[in-house]
Amino acid sequence: MSEIPDTYLKEIAMIRDDPHWGAAVIYNPNTCKEIGEACGFFRLHAFAHNHLNHTLLAKPSSYPVSLETRADCWAAKYGKSNEVYAAAQLLLDKDRNPAWIIHGDAQQRAKNIRICAIENENWLEIN
Repeated sequence: MSEIPDTYLKEIAMIRDDPHWGAAVIYNPNTCKEIGEACGFFRLHAFAHNHLNHTLLAKPSSYPVSLETRADCWAAKYGKSNEVYAAAQLLLDKDRNPAWIIHGDAQQRAKNIRICAIENENWLEIN
């Protein structure tokens, strides 16, 4: 699977069909620079849609909550614990940049990510 930077992408990251790789994770490197370690989680979340055999949709906002939750949980299980924690904190941050497109209920997503990470012994509380 390939990762392709796209500075014009409005999303943090998404997955698309790719003629060479089957699927590719597209991410915005500028947004990733702004959100730091959380970017790794969101790129892995995009990859999870392909790994879990979800139909790849052109608009990330089109994924139903159930598939988003499964992708979040998969990324929380297999992601780097510091990136998982950073993503949960970003979702909980009410003052985050509104340009960072977050789909679904951010508070609920953060809660689900934390639960999945704890259940899979991948939660690292950073103080």
